[in-house]
Amino acid sequence: MGKLEVKGSATKTVDYDLMKIELNFLAKEDTPVKASEKVMRECEEFLAILKKSGFDISSISLKKDEVDKYNYFSNDDDKDCYRANRIIVFEAKFDMKIINDIRAITHKSNAQVTFNVQYRLSNEGTIRQELMAEALKDAKKQAEVMAAAIDQKVVGLISANKNAGDPGAAEVGQVLCMSLCSEQDIETYDNSNELSSSNETYTETIYTTWEIA
Repeated sequence: MGKLEVKGSATKTVDYDLMKIELNFLAKEDTPVKASEKVMRECEEFLAILKKSGFDISSISLKKDEVDKYNYFSNDDDKDCYRANRIIVFEAKFDMKIINDIRAITHKSNAQVTFNVQYRLSNEGTIRQELMAEALKDAKKQAEVMAAAIDQKVVGLISANKNAGDPGAAEVGQVLCMSLCSEQDIETYDNSNELSSSNETYTETIYTTWEIA
């Protein structure tokens, strides 16, 4: 009887299938009321377009909403100014056309808004579980090759320890089944509509001990 310690691993590259879009409406005015009104109006107009297109705006979250005062220097004078911003966020299945349409809507409205897209994977937990199983198979295959080299066979698995916890699967965002620009006289971007999402490479490693005889 003897033991073999083997490290198994498995790797897979997966395209992200979810997107999280964050829009930050901004304004800078000489009074807090003006700054607040401008931000709220531009955000309201944007939401109205989404709603008209059939999008359930109740799924959009308000991440941040504030008006603050700050000082700046101009011509050696210390001046006051007020800034307002309202950040809204929503998640959905990846759709490059929706990304382009939302940016086109903000261009058309001339709103002062920053735009950010983050990508996620809906079934990351499942993928990691599959990779862990593949890593264990890889370890077993290596152990069998090593055992055969000394005229032994793998009798059984003594222990197996993975290198990281298994995260849960993300909740799938809603599907945006509409064309935001279809009725809005807004510029379209047919070529970039064909772009795919970015991807992530996942690797799982497992450390095993096998009994050989």
